[in-house]
Amino acid sequence: MIVGAPGVGKTTLAHQVIFARIGLQETVLEMPVAPSRRVLYLAMDRPKQIAKAMARRVFPTDEKILRERLVVWEGPLPATLDKEPDLLADLAAAHQADTIVIDSLKDAVSTMVDDSLAVAFQNARMRAIRNGVEIMELHHQRKATADAPRGQRPTLDQVYGSTWFTSGAGSVLFVTGRAGDPAVTLHHLKTSTGEVGPLDVTHDHVRGTTTVDPTKDPAALLRNALNGLSARELAAILIGGDDPERADIEKARRHLSSLVDSGLATKADGMAGGAGGGRQARYYASARHLTAVG
Repeated sequence: MIVGAPGVGKTTLAHQVIFARIGLQETVLEMPVAPSRRVLYLAMDRPKQIAKAMARRVFPTDEKILRERLVVWEGPLPATLDKEPDLLADLAAAHQADTIVIDSLKDAVSTMVDDSLAVAFQNARMRAIRNGVEIMELHHQRKATADAPRGQRPTLDQVYGSTWFTSGAGSVLFVTGRAGDPAVTLHHLKTSTGEVGPLDVTHDHVRGTTTVDPTKDPAALLRNALNGLSARELAAILIGGDDPERADIEKARRHLSSLVDSGLATKADGMAGGAGGGRQARYYASARHLTAVG
């Protein structure tokens, strides 16, 4: 689920994932994307605007792949998914699709605030997933209140509607920023595996692409740190402050451990018996990482 206010680039991100799923680009936000046999895109929310946005990424040489591997449904479904929980799986089977993109969630259900209907929609999700279908949903946040702190990390209760919509989602990505701004921030609020971000990213509204700000990319930060980084030091950079909390430090440690596992970093343990023990370990960019960039 990709959540955010109108105009922050949810559809722009979704289109890049779609194009990567069908083989028209290799990565999204510098991360690999698993391939899909065919994507069914439910373009229910302003389909003409969706088509115009998608056209930014389409070239004449893409026609064959698009015709074979992308199906677009324009406008409303014949029934809402909370009332007909078999419909999602049936649509996937009819179009031989193993990926469905719902744009957007509010157009696929009767109401967002009824818990029982949210549970019914979860049944629709699970029936499609049981048949091997991956699902990506675009959704909206609750209207921000006047006294909401600016720049505050979002939480799941800021997602609009019944809590059962997010409870049933495997992963929730929340996009913060102002409508139309090229620079926004991605927060990974719920994860089924490893957490991503937060990432400061920039949308190119002309080309329909999104790039990661290298000043907040852990791999780039480590590569440019001549004396390496500890988890605390990386956490302080990522949050933009000198006093990271324990959760921030643990998140930074996971980023660094992931770089070690992928061969892009090495770890030097702290001195035995030293203050903080292993928490004072330092991480350095590996020769492989430096060579690849150079």
